[in-house]
Amino acid sequence: MSCPESSTATPFNAEELAEILKELNKEGLDLHIHCVGERSGHIVLDAVELVRKELGDAFRVKVTVTHMWIQDDADLDRFAKLGVIANYTPAWHNGNMGLGCEPSEFWPALIGEERARKMFRSKTVWDSGALVTWSSDDVSFENNFATWNPYYGMEVGMTRWISDKTKAPQGQATKGPLDPPGEKMNIEEMILGYTINGAKQLGIDAEKGSIEAGKDADFLVFDKDLLTAEHAGFSHIMPAEVYFCGKKVN
Repeated sequence: MSCPESSTATPFNAEELAEILKELNKEGLDLHIHCVGERSGHIVLDAVELVRKELGDAFRVKVTVTHMWIQDDADLDRFAKLGVIANYTPAWHNGNMGLGCEPSEFWPALIGEERARKMFRSKTVWDSGALVTWSSDDVSFENNFATWNPYYGMEVGMTRWISDKTKAPQGQATKGPLDPPGEKMNIEEMILGYTINGAKQLGIDAEKGSIEAGKDADFLVFDKDLLTAEHAGFSHIMPAEVYFCGKKVN
């Protein structure tokens, strides 16, 4: 199968988005915005910077930027500086987002060799001190929800490829890890991104996201130690017991 063509565009410039942010601030609303290329992410960060300079501590909009397939080098540490949340879909960090062709061939042809070696730099953003969260935006019903599986997302986030041990949708295998290799996450980071960090993004961390006195007792019990489990094949892990509000539900 041949690789598909792709194109994108940005609907706002920084000044226009800054005006939207000020209106959201008046209404007490947050912003969750999808960005794929480096230009769109740059515009969002510039808009937040403009509004923060104007409003200072009065600016309270929680801004979450999601996907970020490619990011400008100069923007990687701005998430932490500006308080912008970085949300990634780690199931895509092998480079195969249902392309129907090999990522190592598709991306260099589409965006150039240099940019293709700098995709999904979530580890760099994490290490800068930004709040990084994980989610799944792959809402295809064709693969029995396989790409919705958080353990699949964890595996790909840690390995950046789909091996023969991965519980993955048919036709999504890749030849090897996606560059750059230094962007692989560890298991502690994957767990935090799916739990307490996600709860902070949603504004429910007072009740959810960690096991603490006074919080809802939502937790999972596993028959193996996630912290020492092999990364390859991590996608096959399933919880042995599921508790919701302290009650076992499975």
